[in-house]
Amino acid sequence: MQKKIQLRLTALAACVLLPFLGTGAAVAQSADDPVRKGPSIDEPRKPPVTDATGPREPVPGGFADWGALFTEQARLNTVADRILDSAETAEGYAGMIVAPENHEVRLYWKGEVPSAVQTVVEEGRLKAPVRVFPAAYSHALLQREAEHWAESAQVTGAAPQPDGSGVQVSVAGENVSPDELHRPGGAMAPITLERGEELSPASDRQNTVPSYNRQNDTPAYYAGGRTLNYNAGGCSSGFAVYDKHGDRGFLTAAHCGKLWDPFYDGGGFADSNYMGDYSWYITNRDAAIVMANATARAFKGSPTSSTSAKVVALWKAHVGNWVCNSGASLGEVCQIKVTEVGWSGTYTNGQKVKHMVRAQHAGGGCAMAAGDSGGPIFAYPSAAWDQVAAQGIASAWGKKVSCGGHDGGRRVTFARVWDVVLAFDAKLMVW
Repeated sequence: MQKKIQLRLTALAACVLLPFLGTGAAVAQSADDPVRKGPSIDEPRKPPVTDATGPREPVPGGFADWGALFTEQARLNTVADRILDSAETAEGYAGMIVAPENHEVRLYWKGEVPSAVQTVVEEGRLKAPVRVFPAAYSHALLQREAEHWAESAQVTGAAPQPDGSGVQVSVAGENVSPDELHRPGGAMAPITLERGEELSPASDRQNTVPSYNRQNDTPAYYAGGRTLNYNAGGCSSGFAVYDKHGDRGFLTAAHCGKLWDPFYDGGGFADSNYMGDYSWYITNRDAAIVMANATARAFKGSPTSSTSAKVVALWKAHVGNWVCNSGASLGEVCQIKVTEVGWSGTYTNGQKVKHMVRAQHAGGGCAMAAGDSGGPIFAYPSAAWDQVAAQGIASAWGKKVSCGGHDGGRRVTFARVWDVVLAFDAKLMVW
């Protein structure tokens, strides 16, 4: 059976519904019946191809296999998500690192931890180790300063350090000195400078070869398949959702189209390949919904793969997490580690984004290629390789490297699905 996860927006800042939407300030999942069952009608019409094996890349973090890594990450994330629900808006919260190789949740706090948060921490410790560290600055202060840096026209982007020690800023030039940067008004936290960083939205105008796989999907559509439209070229389909009216669609990147653009699958611009229309978008989260017959599965494997996995959960993405990018150009890549949350910046096309997540390929390889925009970022909940947990919508790449004939880089920026469905007042479709 498929289910709808209802995520109600408890706070929405500067939000305009046209169907254009402004920035959504996500808080926590509603405790009021967040799951609602729905009928499973897609599997008999489109029998899935499954694969009982996991990622084929070298296993990072000293784990024996990918199953052990993702099982440990799932254990820690379950605790971290509960803590974040109570801590994220509390005074003094500074950040969190959830790296499975640490085998613990690391919570950073400025000042004394409130009793309500401490209670959740103690409950979490019954399931996994949780350590609390002192921090110099709160996440709220660093988030504001990061946004000021991003708007200063001196940097390509900025994000709070996950340990509350300061702000990381990125610049395009390779020879920029921190002394050359002028602090925005009121900014006082220390900065760490990353040079040679430009982020490019990853649509792709290359032609695709029709076949029954990622490159030419059929209804009901999976996440990670090729999409085409006349304005933006090739992108990837994201996770299936129900919009605020209860109609089916799939997530993608906002820069992959314009309002009311018709989308087509990778088979080309023929009526038989029409998927649906680009109907909702949030520019500064680089997120959109295409109304189409989509279902709760995501492609895995190579760029020409037909194999898929069920989408069974919705997770937040924490610094230290390992995630998989599974877009239509690059295919599935899992040696990607989250390095920053709350990143704000400007892409090479001039698009300004806020509160994004950044990650990079741990081995220096390609994390995202042109044409992967809009596609799914996920993790496996355990060694059950036919199941994935939704985490992100691929948005932009940086730090250019070879990506199998495509433009691309070892850095990927993505929007958290958790935040986006809250802002859309949508429901993620899961099994």
